Amino acid sequence: MTSITLVTESKLYVKDNASLYTYFDDYSKLFGFLVRRCVHHLRHQLNGEPESRYRTNLMLEFNVTNRMAKAVIKTAKNQLRLLKESAYYQFKNLYKRKRSLFKKITKLKAILSSNSTSLKQRKLAKLRLFWTQMKLNKVNQLIANGLRLHLTFGTKRLLKTNKAKFLAKRDNQVVYIGDKNETCGNQQFQIHFNSKYNRFDYKLRLENQWVSGSDKYIFGSFVLKNKEAKTDVLKTLSHKKSNPLTVRIIKRDDGLYLQIMYRKETAEVTRSHFGVLGVDFNKGFISVSEINSDGKLRSLTRYTYLHQGKTTKTNLYVSISLSVSCSSSKCWKRYCYRRFS
Repeated sequence: MTSITLVTESKLYVKDNASLYTYFDDYSKLFGFLVRRCVHHLRHQLNGEPESRYRTNLMLEFNVTNRMAKAVIKTAKNQLRLLKESAYYQFKNLYKRKRSLFKKITKLKAILSSNSTSLKQRKLAKLRLFWTQMKLNKVNQLIANGLRLHLTFGTKRLLKTNKAKFLAKRDNQVVYIGDKNETCGNQQFQIHFNSKYNRFDYKLRLENQWVSGSDKYIFGSFVLKNKEAKTDVLKTLSHKKSNPLTVRIIKRDDGLYLQIMYRKETAEVTRSHFGVLGVDFNKGFISVSEINSDGKLRSLTRYTYLHQGKTTKTNLYVSISLSVSCSSSKCWKRYCYRRFS
């Protein structure tokens, strides 16, 4: 059995969550600012401080609770990890782009050196060669600059075109980290099921440690339309200390949306130790790619539908194609041999 993390989303309507709509704008700006600040400090190893001391200083400086400080640091770590992976992926693709441009330049030079090339073709080849070399120079410059993180929160496009939308995009979400040992899997954002109205009610604790009594909570409700997700969330709530429930609130087009991240135990259906088969369904054909355990492409096969427009025959042909593809796959044979021998 393995544990996977799933996400379900529900819209928060104003009539049931008026207090949250009022509270969200100011709090999301503070949360977004602290996350960006923490990302900057994480890039510099928290200025030499241990994480516990940094969290304490964060609480004292901005008058926030320990739970919010933990959520800020964890969100910043996840954000920084995503930025690093994205930058590494883009930097790695620069070398592929360089090889592709070099091949184009070689072909264009061969066309120019050929005696059978007409004057019109020669002019066109010279023009293409010039712009291709310019692109290659730009790629070489980016490679020479090294790996760089893109730290424009809210997208660079909006920063250049619409500052108001950029600011709204930058501070459009808040995260409440869950813990299986806490009440309802999340002490700060507690969810309860209301069987009378067939909905979920929540109790959100305000980020003000000096407020006491009923004033330190915001109440509201929402509905989960995904039946499978609803069942899994109810199962988590019914079993104490089973799994955490992490909550993210996102603002889109003046509306708030609630995302619940929950864990689910599932049996292993397949493994990637011996390779992977990738299937891409398209209109009129399917493409099947075989990737070995090292992540290298071994084969790419295209199967065209014989009976287009007839659902039963098309489904049958797809099943036969996938069966043939699996039986001819080396990684699948290796997996079956290890699994069933």
